[in-house]
Amino acid sequence: MNIKLQGLTLAVATAMSVSTFSVQAAVNGADARSVAMGGTGVASASYLTASFYNPALVAHYSQTDDFGVLLPAVGISIHDPDDLNQKVEDFQDVNDELEMAINNSGGSPVSDALVNDWKAALMAMDEGKLKADISVGAVVAVPNRYLSMSLFTQAQVVSLAQANIDPDDLAGVDGSNPPDLDNLQSDVLGIAGGIVDVGLTMGKSFELPIVALPEQKLSVGISPKIQQLIAVSFQNSVSQFDNSDFEFENEYQDDTAFNLDIGLAYQPIPTVTLGFSGRNLFKQALETNTPESPAGQPGKFTSKTLLVEPKYTLGAAYSNSWFTAAADVDLTEQKYFKEFDLATQYARLGMELNGWDWVQFRAGYSLSLTDSAEDTMSAGIGLSPFGVVAVDLALQYGQDNNYGAALQFGFTM
Repeated sequence: MNIKLQGLTLAVATAMSVSTFSVQAAVNGADARSVAMGGTGVASASYLTASFYNPALVAHYSQTDDFGVLLPAVGISIHDPDDLNQKVEDFQDVNDELEMAINNSGGSPVSDALVNDWKAALMAMDEGKLKADISVGAVVAVPNRYLSMSLFTQAQVVSLAQANIDPDDLAGVDGSNPPDLDNLQSDVLGIAGGIVDVGLTMGKSFELPIVALPEQKLSVGISPKIQQLIAVSFQNSVSQFDNSDFEFENEYQDDTAFNLDIGLAYQPIPTVTLGFSGRNLFKQALETNTPESPAGQPGKFTSKTLLVEPKYTLGAAYSNSWFTAAADVDLTEQKYFKEFDLATQYARLGMELNGWDWVQFRAGYSLSLTDSAEDTMSAGIGLSPFGVVAVDLALQYGQDNNYGAALQFGFTM
């Protein structure tokens, strides 16, 4: 038996290549500016990225803004809280050593110490998880005083790998009775869910003529969209696990549905914005394929269910010509797979320093409100010479092997 070194990590990485769109961690945020600012955006996004956070903000633009393109915004994150990648490598090393010892033993007992090391390495992987997210987005926006609009597309993939160790593989195993490496019952699960949105954001601002606050305005926005869901699951015994098993072209399930995002933004004064957004108002669910169960064990492997649930967020921001501070808080948890206790909910803080509209320095922090995710900190930089072409980069870091990055290119005029 030869378990590939890249096995469990490829359960995530290759699962994300099920279809051509698959390029969430998405990281905290759907564009590099937001990622750098801790994932904030419900009150602080620009008209160009409003479709990703709050449709109402597509109506927030300056008098010099006539047209904008974001192509593309890419983000990726990997979270390995159980250090599964290293544990797989450790098991591979011990497994290869034990396999060689058994092959060379001529039927004689092998070292008890070596078998005990193998058992410990196998058990160390039990229920270990590795999560990876990727997102890609693109926008074409035309702001105007009649009805600001943007055409957008966004693809998000959430994927998970998990090792499940069967106690039968360890029972009665010692140097005189080494494990049957070709018939282990322990298995590996790889699952990925993809969501592709294509929609049109429309927003408009209304002045509220109240004497106490003569410059206040209210913006409303809506994003009807076509949503494609793709889900795939792979599960197999570790004794049969191989990179070539990750050929999902004919196994994934997909479905197409309609969904809707809404948003509000209120400005009591021009420098302060309060925002609210509701995304994916219509709940969606899609079952994956059912992996083939081992011979003699019908029903051992089952399908899983990808979920798309409504997400509601409040935000506030202060912004002037050189400084922006923003805060968002999710009002609901977001669960990704029905069968897994994996849900995220964040409170986010971010800030940006703008130097003459040529360079921007950003920092942020995301506070996790669930046990499924860790807090993360982020930082980034933006370059926007002449205020026309923009390049933005962000990096994200959290405890327990939690890393993310985002990059985007934009053009405005």
